[in-house]
Amino acid sequence: MFGNNVMRSIRFVFLAFSSVLVAAGQAVRKVPASAPVPSGPIAVIDTSGGRLQCRLFARQAPELVANFKGLATGEKDWIDAAGGTPGVPAHNRPFYDGTALFGVSDGISGGDRIGQGRGAAGPELTDGKGAAIPLDRAGLLGMRITRTGVNRSMFVILDHGDLEYAGRLAVFGLCDASSVERVAAMSHTLLAAGNRPAKPLAIYHIAIVNEGEPLPPVAAEVPADAVVPHILPETGTPLIPAPIPTGPTANIETSLGTLTCRLFKETPIATANFIGLANGTKAFRNPATKQMVTGKRFYDGLHFNRVIPDFMIEQGDLPSDSSGDSEIGFQFKNEIVPELTFDRPGRLAYANSGPGTNSSEFFVTDQMAHNLDGNYTIFGQCDDASLPVVSAIARVPRTAKNRPLTPVVVKRVILP
Repeated sequence: MFGNNVMRSIRFVFLAFSSVLVAAGQAVRKVPASAPVPSGPIAVIDTSGGRLQCRLFARQAPELVANFKGLATGEKDWIDAAGGTPGVPAHNRPFYDGTALFGVSDGISGGDRIGQGRGAAGPELTDGKGAAIPLDRAGLLGMRITRTGVNRSMFVILDHGDLEYAGRLAVFGLCDASSVERVAAMSHTLLAAGNRPAKPLAIYHIAIVNEGEPLPPVAAEVPADAVVPHILPETGTPLIPAPIPTGPTANIETSLGTLTCRLFKETPIATANFIGLANGTKAFRNPATKQMVTGKRFYDGLHFNRVIPDFMIEQGDLPSDSSGDSEIGFQFKNEIVPELTFDRPGRLAYANSGPGTNSSEFFVTDQMAHNLDGNYTIFGQCDDASLPVVSAIARVPRTAKNRPLTPVVVKRVILP
């Protein structure tokens, strides 16, 4: 156990780190003095992107920590879904060695030996959700939460506090400032390549270091052709080339620059909806007054209220309502064009909460995002000159709810 002086030193270091860190667009924020501080061993994660050091919440999340330590060291048996003998658990083999890392919004993920969530170490944990540690700090390390429990091996490390992971991540560790910088760099590299980098980013080895023990030497490199898996499985290449937008051009003037986006004729409902709202020819219900509004340009003066680097920027505010959650009097169905995918940055699409819930909120991708394919209507493509503007908006200082600290305004949308 740690002495009082050691514990005070640990608490000071982690609170100081959390209070001043500015990484990947994170705003300076003061973490409350009551924020949980990890007091367990350090997980030393050697990767092809550098060493990560994360102290574990042994007191707050003992089941999760014990599970992670056992898999990392090989002391815990696990199911090799990537090629082991069916029904025979792997014994005395570290689970994470030689496995690939994947980029996710605001961080990296590991612990999947097949890809697309199919290569966990075994059935979900049913008793390991751990303490309710807020997801408002960079560097938090947690296991993914599923519908039936906590994933046994798939973890995420956040490079930015992100409350959108609430209910999806069971925290059991906190990584230091230099590790957060490396996580941010790896996440960018992976997401920019659509999680299919030419050379995989991989975990070489995870060591568990107890208090008073020296840090181990950097683990030996794992050859690229031995990494499991090498890349995410292909989502399928369309047999028909992606269409080129031939509809009208929308100039979305923002406080950080103009997005010039050509619209698709292949999505007539979505395209007509956007044009009608932008030009003021489509009526909508004001969420504050509940009255229908006619002859008013909908988007002018609204904000981008959700921005995530290497993912997307989303316009979500509504007239007289900054929550972005209110109904405006209509919804319409998805228009999914199979050969039109999120295979490039600058895709202009409608946000929704299900196939028939499109309304007014749109987003523009900062990188390719194949995980969105088939679920969102792409109705435009922004040109190459617009991409730096998207990138700049995605990287403004933001809260843990991914909302810009200084509003990014849609000044007006100009269409023919």
